[in-house]
Amino acid sequence: MRTSSSVLIIGGGPAGVELASDIASVYPEKKVTLVHSGSRLLGFIGRKAGNKALEWLRSKNVDVLLEQSIDLDTISEADGIYMTSAGEAIAADCYYVCVNRPLGSSWLKKSMVLKDSLDIYGQLKVDGHLRVKGRNNIFAIGDIVDVPERKQGMLAQRHAMVVAKNLKQLMKVSNKEIKLSKYRPSISITMVSLGKKDAVAELPFTTMSGFLPGLIKTRELFLRRTRKLLGVDHHSGFL
Repeated sequence: MRTSSSVLIIGGGPAGVELASDIASVYPEKKVTLVHSGSRLLGFIGRKAGNKALEWLRSKNVDVLLEQSIDLDTISEADGIYMTSAGEAIAADCYYVCVNRPLGSSWLKKSMVLKDSLDIYGQLKVDGHLRVKGRNNIFAIGDIVDVPERKQGMLAQRHAMVVAKNLKQLMKVSNKEIKLSKYRPSISITMVSLGKKDAVAELPFTTMSGFLPGLIKTRELFLRRTRKLLGVDHHSGFL
């Protein structure tokens, strides 16, 4: 990154947008190009949030090419020239791939126990207790579950808290009926960092961008909250 004068980013989801904004903020002299196959950035959230991210990136001289893609199977750094699906040539010293990847659950299709518990998207079908449907003592958490909510680390932490309680309940030796905790999908709040100080946030009833949401997320990237959740002293170095 330090020795490159030009950078290509493939993918306009949260990872691609945050990476492009970070590079533009830290290295304003570098030429940054972002190529995205969709008609707008951050397609997983509202159009307004995607437009605000686009405005911010272009204000920092990031060249954003929408509705174009790059063949990842033939991509090579050999000559530093990358062709888009529209026939546009992009010169870049290095590139980063920030596109969606399928869930890493294909190995479960070979499992005699869980192969029939996957949906068409490769997600595990779970009940309200995050227990794999049809199983009494197998639970799942994180991106792999079919809970109708966005895939976020913060929500995976909430999954873990519910499953931990349920596992403790199941380990108790008791003749009483075991009451398991239920997981309730939350109203999603999404924040995408834009450089060191700004961010765009999609809340249940509005979309915000600029310094205020940036203060919430980019100040410490929720590290203090995560340390507290894990019982780690926030003065004892880095995670």
